[in-house]
Amino acid sequence: MKIQSSSDYVMGEPGSLAVEVENNDSKQKNVDVNLSFSLKHAPKGDVTVEYQGMGSSSWKDLRVSPKNTAGEETLSGTFQTALPSGSSTLKLRLTPGMRPTASGQAIDITAKMSNAKKSLAVARGSAPLTNFQVKEESGSEYVQRRGDWSEYEFSVNNRSAVDYPKIQVLAFLCEEVEGDCKADESTSALSAQWKTVDGWKDLKNPLPEPTATSDSENLEDDALLVTNIPLARDGSERLTFRIKETGDLRKGEWQGEIQLLARHKGDKSTTALSSTGTTFRIK
Repeated sequence: MKIQSSSDYVMGEPGSLAVEVENNDSKQKNVDVNLSFSLKHAPKGDVTVEYQGMGSSSWKDLRVSPKNTAGEETLSGTFQTALPSGSSTLKLRLTPGMRPTASGQAIDITAKMSNAKKSLAVARGSAPLTNFQVKEESGSEYVQRRGDWSEYEFSVNNRSAVDYPKIQVLAFLCEEVEGDCKADESTSALSAQWKTVDGWKDLKNPLPEPTATSDSENLEDDALLVTNIPLARDGSERLTFRIKETGDLRKGEWQGEIQLLARHKGDKSTTALSSTGTTFRIK
């Protein structure tokens, strides 16, 4: 068995979850599927689970019961389903009842399959809790050399339990070598602007942040940057940027990226909670 989870799980919204099964034996008329959800690496809260029996298209609620072992809270439930021979997929939906409070929080999942109390298979996975949702509404695949502006529009949502005093927007280039981007990035041939109520404004070179944690990945050292976009809990914004190549870029294959980085300022440091964005190529 193998657990396949979605990339983001948001409080109150069902997210897809699947258990892929490879049965090298004959068809099983009835097997027990036990699902356990550990909150060791997530804030406490409810977890709602729905499942489809094999061959069924209707959703059923899975009744989960809480357990507390050695201070670790776990929710567990069992359902029965037929198991055909060969490859098959058990479809589930997971709805978290909590918001993340820090980067990397996730609900740990264990799936156990058994028949007549005999263990058949075990799989483990996780459902990552979403801090910062970014959706690209529109954007260009290419930025033309010595061409006009190429625009990119994003919608962003704060799904965490904290306020973000700033959203950092990074724009940078890297030279492609055999399909990979070289570590040394450059913005010397890149102009980037963001749209405000007062019109277009340039993204500026960053100031160093000596208190930044390792989460920041030091991308600011090589990127054009704007930092003054706050986003409160449950807040949403629509952000528009445009990119232009200045004509100074040497020949070669170049890839660029606009990256949105959500930050939360703690007592001693500024921590990157989540980061995502979009890529483009120089043509």
